[in-house]
Amino acid sequence: MPTEMLSGDEQSLTAESRRVTPAARADAPGVADQRYAERVRRLKWSVAAWGVWTIVVTTLWVTHEWNANGAFQSFGHEGETGQWNPTLWAVGVGAVTLVVGIMALAVHFVRPTADRAVLRMQQLKFHVAAWLFGMAMLTPLWALIEWQDNGSFERWSTNSQPGNWDPWILVIAGVWALAVLGLLAIRLLSDRLRHVR
Repeated sequence: MPTEMLSGDEQSLTAESRRVTPAARADAPGVADQRYAERVRRLKWSVAAWGVWTIVVTTLWVTHEWNANGAFQSFGHEGETGQWNPTLWAVGVGAVTLVVGIMALAVHFVRPTADRAVLRMQQLKFHVAAWLFGMAMLTPLWALIEWQDNGSFERWSTNSQPGNWDPWILVIAGVWALAVLGLLAIRLLSDRLRHVR
């Protein structure tokens, strides 16, 4: 209907609708569904690749430890007979598990929606879950690395002496948390500015 045939109030409502709708909605349903389907396909391929990678890395690790230290007796890093060092295996498998796990969390939490408020809440839940999952994965890896380099824990320190563990995991946790908060704040501010326009 031509705007000339609308009353003043109707024209104002139409202009307001045009202004608010882009800020209140996310991607069009069709586009959002296509992007979500693509993310699901990538996740399936990634899970399959993760399974193959885990089998290959585990096989190589077992072969190496068997040839270097003989039949398994205990985990250790001193290189004695029967001691198998799990650090390289844990880092090799854990790093890929971290990436694939975060992809799975994104598929689970961030689903197609036309409402930006719902989308923001989904993204908040995803980022919190990803941070928790990431720290649950990285903390054991950090402990293994410090245990291999400096032995059993005795105190916090950065001087790499026996028994001293460097708390770099806390720096990663803090920087990651601040990055998430900053990203969410920027998106929220951007949405508000778009709404004002």
